[in-house]
Amino acid sequence: MARSLARQWLSSCAVSGKRRLRVMHWNILADCLAKSAPRLSLQRGFRCDPEHLRWETRRAKILEEIQKHQPDILGLCEVDRFDDLEVNLADDGYEGTYKRKRSPAKDGVATFWKTTPLEEGLRRAIFLEYGNQRTKAAQVAILQRLWPRDRSSGKGLVVCAVHLRASADEAFRMQQASELVTALTDFARGDEQIILADVNSNFDQSSSDLAASNVYSYFTSCGYRCAYQTMAAKAAAQRYSHYTTWAGWASGDFMSCCDHIFISQGVDVEAVLDVPDPDALAEEFPEKLPCAAYPSDHLSLVADVLVP
Repeated sequence: MARSLARQWLSSCAVSGKRRLRVMHWNILADCLAKSAPRLSLQRGFRCDPEHLRWETRRAKILEEIQKHQPDILGLCEVDRFDDLEVNLADDGYEGTYKRKRSPAKDGVATFWKTTPLEEGLRRAIFLEYGNQRTKAAQVAILQRLWPRDRSSGKGLVVCAVHLRASADEAFRMQQASELVTALTDFARGDEQIILADVNSNFDQSSSDLAASNVYSYFTSCGYRCAYQTMAAKAAAQRYSHYTTWAGWASGDFMSCCDHIFISQGVDVEAVLDVPDPDALAEEFPEKLPCAAYPSDHLSLVADVLVP
């Protein structure tokens, strides 16, 4: 019998007087990067049917995924069709903002929020440079302060959408993470923070290395917690987020756990949406991601969090 591809929620019986918000992070695969390649070709491209890579096809599935989970806060990476998404998400009650990477890159990051529970505050965009140089195609992060509509019922919250560089070594990504944490600390002014990130650095859950030797451990050493790791510990889960990307390139598969929802100390996590069972995914979609069911080479991460 085939395994189910249904995604399962891991949850706890948290009791809190805090506000509940649903947050989603997703690297949606930039349209400019969604290229097809023939099977067995060494050309860089995805193995799936080219129809699954068409923007019109993928946009419908991206919006369907967002509408299915109805996040209050949404952080997206690899966005190069912001105007399309903004128009469609406005119909569902969202406002958003976007910042492109430095030229010649064509994609960037975006943050959306539901206007019923939240209203926009100040924002800041920062380029993550290489040292003190003005870096070509530099990565960018959006720092967005959000307020509850009823300000008497809660504090401000700072949300960050960020995508660290893939074609770099870990030392460079850790430098980017350090720049980001410094900017966040200055911008947040003591308010709680949620970082929605593709860090392009694999997290090995079996590792016992607690030193800040990679991007994940750097964030945790700065006091942030991964919502998925936190919930797995609470729920005593046997399996959680083994992978967040499983790209089916023509030249081979790339599987990694590089996407995270990081939360600051005053934020609690109530539930997270686990990824599909990897054996079931491989059985049904040998071409891996993207495919007929999933419009990106990354999976969305969704968490219910409790904020002051």
